[in-house]
Amino acid sequence: MPEFDLHLLGYGLLIGLCAGAMGGMLAGLTGLAGGLIYVPVFYALMPEGPGTIATPIMASMGAIVFTGFFSARVHWRLGHVDMNAFKQLVPGLMLGAALGLWLTLKVPEAVVLAGLALLNGWVAWDYGRDVRVNGIVSPLGLYAGPIGYVSGTLGIGGGTMLVPLLRRTLPLRKAVGTSAMCGVVMAAAAVVINLLLEADWHMVLGHQSSFLVGAWLGILLIIPRTTHWSASLHTLFAEEAMRLPLKVLFSTLSGGMFIAALWSVLV
Repeated sequence: MPEFDLHLLGYGLLIGLCAGAMGGMLAGLTGLAGGLIYVPVFYALMPEGPGTIATPIMASMGAIVFTGFFSARVHWRLGHVDMNAFKQLVPGLMLGAALGLWLTLKVPEAVVLAGLALLNGWVAWDYGRDVRVNGIVSPLGLYAGPIGYVSGTLGIGGGTMLVPLLRRTLPLRKAVGTSAMCGVVMAAAAVVINLLLEADWHMVLGHQSSFLVGAWLGILLIIPRTTHWSASLHTLFAEEAMRLPLKVLFSTLSGGMFIAALWSVLV
């Protein structure tokens, strides 16, 4: 394992502060745990190149634990978490995410980037239309495993799929809060299970240890402020006012991920 490098620690701290500011705002506003920010940032800015998409994905899942914790805590205090939906989703999410994260050791980076692009495009479309909250209980557990699997494979907290699903039975603020709570539990379980059962992760992450410690520290330092501020916006603005900027955000992320996927194939 390479020696600990203070310069890389400082570099990672700077990257973590910037990524955490963006990821925290995204978490508070949308219930996403920041993976849509963290994966491309880690992939692009890790020193010496990650060599495999698995490294930034695992790094993102680790960061999601911090981001999701603070986001979920804020939404819990605001009363935005539906515990019935949470209990239905968590078992399948944990198992699916653990499997998906393990398989990233074999998934080509273009597949991951294209998957992120497609998900962002779909969510942008979903935020642009009205969804009636009818209170009908959906069999959420049936969706949990596949959502967890995709989340683990793409290094995201699951909100990209969970929020649109939960919006069909819950108001946006509760869909966002419940998604945040699910994301932190899912990511933590996936990381722990993989580190315990797959020795290759220790070698993969060891080469970026100095950078990752700094990045995670930066995220941990900035996340509490950004998640609290952005989550509180749900109490200040109506749902209709929140949907347009979210649609623009996801559309922009979709285009960026699609370009990155093409670039990874062509270069």
